[in-house]
Amino acid sequence: MKEIPKSKRYAIGWYNEGITHLNMNEYEDAIIFFEKALDAIPDHPDFLIGKGDVLFAMEQYKEAYNYYIQALHMEPENFKAWLKTGFTLLRLEKYDEALEIFQRLLGINAYDGEVWFAHGLALLKLGKDEEGRDSLIHARRYKPNQPALWYSLASIEKDDNEAVKYLERGKNLDPSNLDILIELARRLFKLGRLKESIVYCKTAQQIAPQNPRIKELFQQCIDAMK
Repeated sequence: MKEIPKSKRYAIGWYNEGITHLNMNEYEDAIIFFEKALDAIPDHPDFLIGKGDVLFAMEQYKEAYNYYIQALHMEPENFKAWLKTGFTLLRLEKYDEALEIFQRLLGINAYDGEVWFAHGLALLKLGKDEEGRDSLIHARRYKPNQPALWYSLASIEKDDNEAVKYLERGKNLDPSNLDILIELARRLFKLGRLKESIVYCKTAQQIAPQNPRIKELFQQCIDAMK
């Protein structure tokens, strides 16, 4: 963390509180604490990134992007800020710009599994499936504990049994990941494993009761079992 004057080190406490609430998905409280930290030091890169992270989690991607850019303005070589900017550009569907950032970061650190994952994701979004898969394989080697990585590997896997293996590994890392649960239910349905598919549908429904994908798939399972 960038050095903070002694007279304002209390801001670190606000920042840490913000991180705690963010990790607990308590976004409104997290915003309050990051804003308190920024009131003390408006140009601190870590504080700017922290607020950007909350906005990203709240799917306010344009606003998050602005905070990451501010952080980069204050600290142009901030690796984390560049990575967050790239991920935000992916959500904003600016895939070429995102890919350029991830390629730049790989030039700095070719052993960062998170960057390899992001690089692969950008390539997949651009329709470059083989190159994207190669990058995801690198990500699996350097940082296998990314749930979204296993979901992405499953999404390009044609063999349903292999896809299920990827998804189950992702689920073990993040049991409440809605994308993984839905895709697990869908792949199991295709394999005719209807009872297992229904279990995952029910789990997903508990998380997002109104999700139309879950409702449709659950009904398909019920109909298939009649």
